[in-house]
Amino acid sequence: MYLRCLLVPTGPGVDPTRRLEAALRLGRRLQAHIGVCFMAPGPEHVLAGMASLVPVDDRTIEAIERGVREAAAEGKAALRAWCERENVPLIAKAERLDATFATWTELSGEVEPLLTLAGRVNDLVLVDRPNPGQPFTGRALDTALFSVGRPTLMVGETVPNDLLGHVMIAWNGSLEATRLIGQSIALLHEATRVTVVHARTERFDEARAADLCGYLRWHGVVAEAVTLPAPDGTPVGPAILAEAERRNASMLALGAYTHSRVREFLLGGVTRHMIENARLPVLMAH
Repeated sequence: MYLRCLLVPTGPGVDPTRRLEAALRLGRRLQAHIGVCFMAPGPEHVLAGMASLVPVDDRTIEAIERGVREAAAEGKAALRAWCERENVPLIAKAERLDATFATWTELSGEVEPLLTLAGRVNDLVLVDRPNPGQPFTGRALDTALFSVGRPTLMVGETVPNDLLGHVMIAWNGSLEATRLIGQSIALLHEATRVTVVHARTERFDEARAADLCGYLRWHGVVAEAVTLPAPDGTPVGPAILAEAERRNASMLALGAYTHSRVREFLLGGVTRHMIENARLPVLMAH
């Protein structure tokens, strides 16, 4: 299995630079291409939310369409400038399977259905850590995790030079973590170092019985197993992030929302803690 197609969704007012940097560093290791997809609501979607606030006429529709065109043009120009700086070809259509290049597409509509369909024909979706000031970031993360069915890489403030230098897997034997491993073997195979961390929780014996390191070895991935002590009352999320920092991990991988989102919202949880606090890239699947 190859990991060839990296999707970077973006939209009006969204700066994808950090995700482009992450995609490029992965792409050059994996010989993958970077698909940048600009998603913007059409006039009908914009008007649905403002019909009661402003009069709807031809001039309003024209102004909306002009604003979207201008935003798309600015986004494409920014991508072209980034490609020139990084020496990445920006081409109209993929031609080779053994080269890293970027493509640009524009889609009109709501983020959720557009990203769902676009993500399903890619191998990895790169999103930002949600920013309350930019609704696009939260919508993109939720859609990528719950609707696409592909691994999601959430990029925080820090983008290591080598994202695959040291991948740390938080393993608990859950269905979500199992899906992530199954969909990310190609990526893990390219990692220089892999560490599997078992947090000593109520599921510790269950997770230990499922020998992930043994499974990975069958796929040519040599991983080190580490037991992470979790004293009574110490949340698992902060302990995992602290261990990742202590071991200089370049990427953290975990199954997302083993518990329901409602439970995590009310009581806290590992996934919620990662989304709110992780500075390093986090690879997730639900």
